[in-house]
Amino acid sequence: MIRTIPVSIREFDLSKILVNAARTLYRWQVRAEQRHRLGELDQHALCDIGITRDQARSEARKPFWWR
Repeated sequence: MIRTIPVSIREFDLSKILVNAARTLYRWQVRAEQRHRLGELDQHALCDIGITRDQARSEARKPFWWR
């Protein structure tokens, strides 16, 4: 005999899980791109945004999943 476990839509909403996963992946991609670009900025651009070369390198080295 096969037994089933009743699961309501609220308890298991696959669409919300997939949307949240997609949002997370998108944020990680954007963050990785921004950190890569930050690492490529010249001294003049870094002065314009008010950070030092060391601060930019430190941020650019962070993994994409870190805030």
